[in-house]
Amino acid sequence: MSTIKRRHQTIVDLLRQEGGRLSVQTLSERLGVSTVTIRQDLRALSAKDVLERVYGGAVLRASSPMSVELSFEVRQGEARKAKDAMGRFAAELVKDGYGIALDGSTSAYALVPYLKNMTNLTIVTNSMMVAQSFRDTPRIKVLVPAGRIRGESATIVGNPESLPDINLSFGFFGAWGVSLDGGFSDVEPDEIAMRRAMMQRCLRSVVVIDSRKWGETAPYTYAQPQEVGRIISDDGAPPELVEHFRALGVTVDLVPGV
Repeated sequence: MSTIKRRHQTIVDLLRQEGGRLSVQTLSERLGVSTVTIRQDLRALSAKDVLERVYGGAVLRASSPMSVELSFEVRQGEARKAKDAMGRFAAELVKDGYGIALDGSTSAYALVPYLKNMTNLTIVTNSMMVAQSFRDTPRIKVLVPAGRIRGESATIVGNPESLPDINLSFGFFGAWGVSLDGGFSDVEPDEIAMRRAMMQRCLRSVVVIDSRKWGETAPYTYAQPQEVGRIISDDGAPPELVEHFRALGVTVDLVPGV
């Protein structure tokens, strides 16, 4: 992740933590860079509709996600123990002979180590990280779409129609946020389009999210609760919100995160 993107993320985090509004001078002092640099950062974030520039500072948009998208490598390092536990649990749903979908999320990628010992499996994925992980397992067939590469996420997007026309037993998907109002949402429209296309090929869809994602809403919804049969999360998920989803008929599994 570049220094500029990391600084942008820090600005957004500070705005979220401190009431949504900060001055240029305060941000300059907190980040240890010049006010000129901060103003350049605010212009860039404003262009992405993450915040609004106001006299002397910036205000976070009410509907803004964390929305500076983090690289795959950075996201992979977040909540690592919880993701590993959830990946192990989710992989237990998969049986030899199944066809499954794995999206480009780090939560879906966490299933990979627990799938590699299977002897007969078909995986549809737009994740380059998932695909290359099975180079040494020829007994597992990996199918990928055509399209363009998104370097930050290490995914293939842009042509969801090129996904193979195949019926899959399960699909495992991540999300930036899960909420009652916003459903299952994320920040990148091309990723959303590919995820929806994969879901249409799955008999059952499972969302794998760590507890930080509950109650959050990103700009683009890819599924409503009734379109997802199961959520796998860690045991730090907020009980009240979990019960709301269960009341809607969604199975919610809470896996010990450590």
